[in-house]
Amino acid sequence: MKTDKTVIKALCMISQIGITMLVPILLCGWIGRYLDRHFNSGYFFIIFIILGILAAFRNVYVLTRQFYAKDKAKEDEELNYIANLKKTAKKHTDDV
Repeated sequence: MKTDKTVIKALCMISQIGITMLVPILLCGWIGRYLDRHFNSGYFFIIFIILGILAAFRNVYVLTRQFYAKDKAKEDEELNYIANLKKTAKKHTDDV
């Protein structure tokens, strides 16, 4: 059962990353295209696409940092527990 939850969690994360990347890029591209048509220019689209790409990567960074921070904290807690067990076992063997 635990592997099913892990797979579902991973699939949710992948889909969330995809949406997080697509929305700012498409929205900025649409705004840039609208401004290009409105002002009869050709550079707003490029500028806004670049801004959309930068925003998308920033959003993915923030999203994955939060995701991995929880896993890292749990892993650190488990490592500390194991280290304490080793210290306790060594202390008991030294006392005997």
